[in-house]
Amino acid sequence: MAQELEGGTVHARCEEIDGNSRMAGGMNPREYSTRPRAGPTGETVGEVMAAAARLGSDGRGRFFAPSSLQSWPGIVHGGGLVALLDTAARSLGGDAHPRRLEGRLTSSVPLETALDLDGHADGGAVTVTIVESGQPLTSVTISPGAALTTDPIEPAGPGGRLDGREGWPLPFSDQCLACGAHNPLGLQLGLRFDPDGVWARFVPRAPWRGPGGRLDPALPAVLLDEMAWWLGALVTKEGGLTNRIDLTLSRPDAVAPGPLTAIGRFDAVAPIDRRRTFWRTHSALLAADGTVLATAAIVFRAGADYSTRQMAFFRSRTDPEIFARMFPNYAG
Repeated sequence: MAQELEGGTVHARCEEIDGNSRMAGGMNPREYSTRPRAGPTGETVGEVMAAAARLGSDGRGRFFAPSSLQSWPGIVHGGGLVALLDTAARSLGGDAHPRRLEGRLTSSVPLETALDLDGHADGGAVTVTIVESGQPLTSVTISPGAALTTDPIEPAGPGGRLDGREGWPLPFSDQCLACGAHNPLGLQLGLRFDPDGVWARFVPRAPWRGPGGRLDPALPAVLLDEMAWWLGALVTKEGGLTNRIDLTLSRPDAVAPGPLTAIGRFDAVAPIDRRRTFWRTHSALLAADGTVLATAAIVFRAGADYSTRQMAFFRSRTDPEIFARMFPNYAG
């Protein structure tokens, strides 16, 4: 979902949450339900991302994200940002082989705004940064290698199956790139949760497949970032933002004809600071036969300030009994 800097230093424009209206500030159900002004027709997510993030061989480029790539109103989806900069890195030698993506989402990135890209290669790694008026907003470093960022997460049941696991549905939005029910480009993903964790079992839509039915490499970044938000929110019982994404694409060009499984466990979510503000989550994406396609270790920042901006939306779209399980402190 949205992003904010991890740690004690924030971007000069942010001044914590109240200083940047793009970070879920002033959010309400009506605004979040607004449809994009011009949704894509017949485009794939790969085509849209390639057009949004263009980087020349000299390391300079331009960034302009359409509204179909949103998370919260007005800003680009956090996992989508990682995927966008991974796409741009191809101009500097990045490739489609197994790789690790380390995203530092320093500040939210606005939709439909012309921004600069800066990229450079250092040894085998490529780093691409989105810049606004000389200030970095977010960056991703892409490194070769297939080492997993976390141990594979085994779902309930062998082979990546979720037999007999039902749980409760998490709310959809309208236009989010991951969970937007009406975003024609989106995953339109329905996540579920139970006392053990969060998961989804789904067949990717046509915009998320390339030639030969191969999965678009953007899918794990968008999906697992969405998973991480809910893992963090349901453990802390607060709203929040994701801001560090460490993703390993073990099989970025996989052909996966059957349903995919994405899963994360609550017992793998742990605080990483003394104030228990930042929480590291772990999740994985598996093929129908249980093959691990991608893993992620993503940091979620929780806080009551975020909840005051986000809870009205979730309450309006969730059965009261389910909402009380999700956020008991805000169910009254």
